[in-house]
Amino acid sequence: MPTASSYGTGEGLTAPTDSAQKAMGGQAPGSASVMEFSRLYDVIKREATDVELYQFLYAMPKAGDIHHHLGGGFLARRWFAVATDPKRNGGQRFYTRFRISPGTERMAPQRRQSPHVYFWMTLNEAEYGKLPSLLRADFKSLDALDDAERRAWISSVKLDLPGEGRDEFFEYTWSRLNNLLSSIHVCAELTVENMQLMSAEGVRYMELMTGYRGWRDEAGRDMSPADADAFWRERLAQPDARATGVLVKFKAVVLRFADNAIEQAEQHMAHIDANRDLWVGLDMAGREDDNRGYPNRFTEVFDRLLRRYPEVNISIHAGEAEKADRNIIESLRLGASRIGHGINLIQDTGTMQLMRNSQHLIEINLVSNHLLGYVPDPDLHPFPVYLRQGIPCCLNTDDRGMWDSNMTDEYFVAAKRFNLSWRELISLGRFSLQHAFISDDERRALTEDFEKRLGAFTASLTLENWRAALGGVASETYGYGSRHLGLGELARTMPHEGLI
Repeated sequence: MPTASSYGTGEGLTAPTDSAQKAMGGQAPGSASVMEFSRLYDVIKREATDVELYQFLYAMPKAGDIHHHLGGGFLARRWFAVATDPKRNGGQRFYTRFRISPGTERMAPQRRQSPHVYFWMTLNEAEYGKLPSLLRADFKSLDALDDAERRAWISSVKLDLPGEGRDEFFEYTWSRLNNLLSSIHVCAELTVENMQLMSAEGVRYMELMTGYRGWRDEAGRDMSPADADAFWRERLAQPDARATGVLVKFKAVVLRFADNAIEQAEQHMAHIDANRDLWVGLDMAGREDDNRGYPNRFTEVFDRLLRRYPEVNISIHAGEAEKADRNIIESLRLGASRIGHGINLIQDTGTMQLMRNSQHLIEINLVSNHLLGYVPDPDLHPFPVYLRQGIPCCLNTDDRGMWDSNMTDEYFVAAKRFNLSWRELISLGRFSLQHAFISDDERRALTEDFEKRLGAFTASLTLENWRAALGGVASETYGYGSRHLGLGELARTMPHEGLI
């Protein structure tokens, strides 16, 4: 089993205490005192331009991204690059629907009623070959698309146009990716690429939500769970993955409103228990406005799982809704120690007080909540209220590829809109490791590395040099930073932004 240190994390430092109070105030050995650096950070907040603040946050060490959907985490232009590169995708060719000819309006590989989803639906060669000849004529191989078609395909798998939001994301964006989502070669390459991108931002742990079944090999053939896990273990052990210093674990996710969701939960937990080196927890996701996914539906099965398996790690999407409901308290009843999103917790006074200074964490996703319209005005997000009332929180990227965003965007929104103090900023990374579903040894190694990097970062900035030092930071932002954060200057400097 690869340990955290084998992925490049540091050794030899003392991990901070687990209490929420001390998470807000600890410091790395040899670093500037928290109070001393807090004064410098206040100067930077007051005097820095938005670009300089972004560079500061980009360079600042971060810890874990523990609410991250694997298939939603890949940048759209990188999907296209790997899908059209046979040297990286196992020698595959993918085909996408670029038009709807007369007579093919209702002909589609999936039973959908709206033609909207048909445009840019992508198939592997095996599935493409099964189509009727009339329908095949509406498809092109991805590498045969012209520039306009390529830009349209890339746009189709991210939210970048006016009016795109929750329905576009849930109903259409995922469906267009189709066979790309099950290609283990494509997804593994993109995962390593994401590890490299996250490492550059100072992230050292990624907890990826996906399923253990449904993977396909380079010929489009179904893989057994054992073969798929072996593939992932081998790919993550390669030198380019290890060089990132990022530890990756998987969290099995159940679609909460699926007809067989209860059976899925049992099957996923059995697989997690048998493969704990790779799989670390169980999650439930899916639109909460679909009433088939209410938490109480799962009480019996989760009680059964907790009776059967030791050390069950449960994180559940809950409270991702505008209206008040009981989903968070009922998810805690299921055994969840982490709540994904938790937006409407602020409307549930009793549960909110229960979670103060507790062992329960809220996985905050600021960009996601904005783009999907759950918090249309980011200034009104409840996150700072939770944090400042003593509820452990961490920032996460959720479906960063579909938002065209990164982890620094999350930190920038938090710091800029909510005037976070230095203590509050660094507590977010510490909380992400304290509540990660990893072993004690892995947590210790990752925490030691985080504190060591944090000490080096604070030691590198002074009142006299901070502006010059930040000018040398090669920070990156993408479409969200350009469109919503006013960071177009940074976006234009990106060498691989030509496909936006």
